[in-house]
Amino acid sequence: MFRFALIAATAAAVAAPAMAQDADRFNGPFIGGQLGWQQDRQTLTVGTLEAANKASGLSYGGQLGYDFRLGGSTVLGLEAFMTGRTGQTEFDDFDLRQGRTFGATARLGYLLDESGLLYARGGWANARFTADDGVDRVSENRDGFTVGAGYERYLSDNVSARIEYNYSDFGKDDLSAIAGPGAELAYRRHAITAGVNFRF
Repeated sequence: MFRFALIAATAAAVAAPAMAQDADRFNGPFIGGQLGWQQDRQTLTVGTLEAANKASGLSYGGQLGYDFRLGGSTVLGLEAFMTGRTGQTEFDDFDLRQGRTFGATARLGYLLDESGLLYARGGWANARFTADDGVDRVSENRDGFTVGAGYERYLSDNVSARIEYNYSDFGKDDLSAIAGPGAELAYRRHAITAGVNFRF
């Protein structure tokens, strides 16, 4: 009996720090990097006519943020990010390059277990677009929103990895003056990225 009690006490003493450490997961600051695929799509609408052009490229960037364990299996997070993209969208008379994008989002997650988080996110984003016709180059920064969902999992005590999908909308340009009444050019984006976070 005494031997059994000693074994049980020893096991509890070893397990307690690990359980406490697990309970601290997704609770605190982090910084990391991301890499993935991004597709930018511009849609021109003139009356009842619609034409779209799209191009894909490699996206890359970084993020930093803070997670809060709200109790139970709920996690609230805040994150700031900056990304870039390779490639450009080619039109008949000009090329449209997608430059840097930065923004801030909030995410709400549910712990599937102490190491895995399923979450949705949303917030503000600002993207830079540059039109180049070979003679002139014009750039503009566009405000918009981004929403998405993903899954993040701890790989070790201080490192986690995630995969997520995001959709972004950067509004529309009024092109009535050059393409006719009601003409609009819409800017939208799809992205699938994988990332690694280092947690403190």
